[in-house]
Amino acid sequence: MASFNKVILMGNLTRDPDVRMTGTVGLKVARLGLAINERRRDRNGQMQDFPVFVDVDAWDKLAELCGQHLSKGSPVLVEGRLQMDNWEKDGVKHQKLKVRAMSIKFLPKPDRSSGQFKGVDQSASAPEEYDVPF
Repeated sequence: MASFNKVILMGNLTRDPDVRMTGTVGLKVARLGLAINERRRDRNGQMQDFPVFVDVDAWDKLAELCGQHLSKGSPVLVEGRLQMDNWEKDGVKHQKLKVRAMSIKFLPKPDRSSGQFKGVDQSASAPEEYDVPF
């Protein structure tokens, strides 16, 4: 059976990127927390926010760039694939579904008071994008 594994998510970082060196090879990994907000009506007809929290890993050069340019609250667009992490701690097996980022677009932060984007001419170019060559 054929398979396809790609996700595209847009949201805001829930914390500063945690950039670390891994293993003996010395690759960098940035662990990101992403909040994706969905607004919809609840049972009473009131508009409510229903956030979804997703863990994202960025590797190598992309990890470095995330550590340099992103912080808690930064809006981003992530393209990647789902990945299952498995580990054992104190004899108990654990699993966690996360996203392995293939590209991340650093989006401008909106200025809540004016609806404009901070530091960006809205008629200007698209946001920056960094791709990982895999």
